[in-house]
Amino acid sequence: MHKTAFVWDDRYLDYSFPGIHPFKSLRESMTKKILEERGAFHHIDLVKPDIIPEELLYKVHSKEYVEFVKKKSEEGRGYLDDGDTPAFKGIFESALVRVSGTVTAVKLLDRYDHTINIGGGFHHAKYTSASGFCVFNDVALGIKIAEEKFNRVALVDIDGHHGDGTQILLANDPKVLKISLHMYHKGFFPGTGDVDDIGEGDAKGLTMNIPLPPGTADDMYLYAFNQVVVPKLNGFKPDLIVILNGGDSHFTDPLVELKLSNKGYLDLIRTLHKLAHNYNAKIVMTGGGGYNYESTAKIWALSTAELANLDFTEFLELEDCCYLASSEFAKKRVEEIVEKLKKIHGL
Repeated sequence: MHKTAFVWDDRYLDYSFPGIHPFKSLRESMTKKILEERGAFHHIDLVKPDIIPEELLYKVHSKEYVEFVKKKSEEGRGYLDDGDTPAFKGIFESALVRVSGTVTAVKLLDRYDHTINIGGGFHHAKYTSASGFCVFNDVALGIKIAEEKFNRVALVDIDGHHGDGTQILLANDPKVLKISLHMYHKGFFPGTGDVDDIGEGDAKGLTMNIPLPPGTADDMYLYAFNQVVVPKLNGFKPDLIVILNGGDSHFTDPLVELKLSNKGYLDLIRTLHKLAHNYNAKIVMTGGGGYNYESTAKIWALSTAELANLDFTEFLELEDCCYLASSEFAKKRVEEIVEKLKKIHGL
């Protein structure tokens, strides 16, 4: 048996919004093809998810909301939120399969060191509503289930948008460190995740938001990560790291104005992989956003290769040519943000 499991169900492809909507499941199928072409599944176990009972959703969603999604799924029209997440026939079942993938990834940690569900990462969904293309919050649910066996869970969210739903659902949980690096400026969705949002109650100080200005590229993104995220993780010493690997921080993404290359992404994953081994921790990696489908597929394939310790000579051609530099404005802003975070979090 291998040390890494890749959770996959062909029904993931059913969760794809119609028309010109930017969320398409092409990203997932492209990732799987890249891995198949390079023989990855001779070294990674491909595992089909066990479909969860819908009652399990009640850990993170109200029964009324779940019933609402079922009704809209049958009707196949309208929206599940204020206009970002359209209903289509079968969306309930499609979303349930995706959530089941993350729950399965968590449960597989009994047998594997690292598990991957690129079909997950729906971090905007809230207790009573969909949001930002997300129907059910698989990340929060997976973490709540993980807490039955793990004492300290760290969520590191590198999606281009703030993980607002997950943060809200886990806000007062003292066993979970919630870290989100995301673009932040007035008018950009979801409009939350500033530096002073640090958690509440017994979990105060266990939320770290790194709000990055447009134009933040590899140099300053990695600077912020190494200056505040790594020390925060070292202080917490998780026994499970959940990586939400949204591909929309990439410089080609049409919806986000961050400028990470996939070389920068790979550095982030390599660092988290190394830290996990230092802590004797396990890793679950989900997908997330990503609206340049080819770029996102390459990020997920490279990240999978890193976690599974695959032969990287087969993957080098997927890497971007070079690291990217931030604008002078972004450099100054990120330096200011990092200094604020150090003071707030005592780093």
